Amino acid sequence: MRRRDGGPLWSGIAPGCALPHTNPARDALHTLERQAEQLAEAGVPEAQPPALPDLSWCRTPVPAALAAPPTARLALLVPGAAPHRPAKRWPAARYAALAVALARDGLLPVVLGTSAEAKAARVILDACPEARDLTGQTSLLDLAALGRQAALAVGNDTGPMHLLAATGCPALVLFSAASDPTLCAPRGPRVRVFRAETLETVAFEPIYVEALDALVS
Repeated sequence: MRRRDGGPLWSGIAPGCALPHTNPARDALHTLERQAEQLAEAGVPEAQPPALPDLSWCRTPVPAALAAPPTARLALLVPGAAPHRPAKRWPAARYAALAVALARDGLLPVVLGTSAEAKAARVILDACPEARDLTGQTSLLDLAALGRQAALAVGNDTGPMHLLAATGCPALVLFSAASDPTLCAPRGPRVRVFRAETLETVAFEPIYVEALDALVS
């Protein structure tokens, strides 16, 4: 769709937007429903979200940097979150304890994130040397490939967890009061949410129990 002057028609909530989202309760909707409704008002009714997105177009092998046998049971750890929202992060030392326990159970912990998570990855690998550090080494296609192969993913409320959950990977997502899972939790067939007022005070043990439950649910 284009304006008469040839420019694009914008859908959104910005002042002067040609195709505004008119629902006054839009901020009470989950992100997927909100965006689907917005696009439907703009004439794109097929935007209603499916149970899971079709990710068949992004089938790639797992990254070679993983250096693990194809039979390895991967436990993906995503310790990062938006840099300006530290309250969304479970401490790296707790991820380290979780990695040790999961490795003891026969899983291979794999730390994911951007290069900004290198420090957290170092804390985890210092405690669990057999873990793999792929921070700063994965594309979105790589994440999808890892999600398809993994036995489990545990992470904070951050972008990679949405993609991992969408692949069907059993996902345990940690939320604090800094964000609301009813509005922004990842969607997938095997998503579990753990929420606490502050993640800083959450010990390793309850997350380990939830992770084990996610493995078998």
